[in-house]
Amino acid sequence: MSDISVKLNWNGGLKFTGVNAGGLETALDGDKQSGASPVELLVEALGACVAIDVVLILEKMRTPAAKFEMTLDADRHSPEPRYLTGVRIRFDVWGDGIKPDKLTRAINLSISKYCSVYHSLRDDLKLQPQFRIHAAGAETSGEYQTVEMAPPTGEL
Repeated sequence: MSDISVKLNWNGGLKFTGVNAGGLETALDGDKQSGASPVELLVEALGACVAIDVVLILEKMRTPAAKFEMTLDADRHSPEPRYLTGVRIRFDVWGDGIKPDKLTRAINLSISKYCSVYHSLRDDLKLQPQFRIHAAGAETSGEYQTVEMAPPTGEL
């Protein structure tokens, strides 16, 4: 038995509808007109995986985020196959009591240990995470701090 099961329905052209086991649908479009491209969805999945981990880890550290935003910019190999070669991840996190060392640890734990999407990608994919911490209710401002990455681990 499989852990995950999805279905893709072709809608003509390069358009598809993905349907997960719970019946939730995702629009895909190779022309990026009526849905995200498969690679855009892959980058979104990577971001969502890391974001979920970081939010949960901050909660466990008793420093929950009041607001969380993430921007991902990906580079691709050329020519074909156009696999991902690097992803810059910028975190903007709002909340009282969030310290740089705790946020750095949460990001490192996600990427090096927990994010199943990242660990399903090529070994040579380079992630470049950066963050800014803001007071609750404040506007985004300031320079991003670069996260020094720990080496990936398979240990739990």
